[in-house]
Amino acid sequence: MKRRTTTLQLQQAVTNNLLQIISAEAYSKSTRKTTAIPTDTFKYSLDIICETVLASCIGWHYERDYKTNGYIAECSRMDGCAENIVTVHLRVNDSSNVEEIERILKIEEE
Repeated sequence: MKRRTTTLQLQQAVTNNLLQIISAEAYSKSTRKTTAIPTDTFKYSLDIICETVLASCIGWHYERDYKTNGYIAECSRMDGCAENIVTVHLRVNDSSNVEEIERILKIEEE
C-alpha cells in the first residue's frame, strides 16, 4: 500500500543512514523515456531542495518492497498533470529497523 511522505522526511531517512539510495530515475510522460539519475546527484538535489521553501510543495508516495527488503519512493506518479515522474529505490541499512523508518516517513494525519 502506498503511503504519503514529504521531501523533508525522505531526506531525513537517508541522512540518518536508515535508508540508502540504490537507484533513481526520471520518466518523462511526453517522450516516454526514462533517464537514470546518479545516486550522488539525486542526494545532492534532495539536500538542496530541502533547504528551500519548495520542499513542502513536493509530495512523495512510498511503499515497502518486500522482494528486495527496501522501499520505493515516487514523486508525481499520482499527479495526472505532472510531466515527470521521479522514482527512487532505497535499501534498508543493516543497522536500521523498519519501525524507525516507518515512523520517520509516515505523515501524521490531523
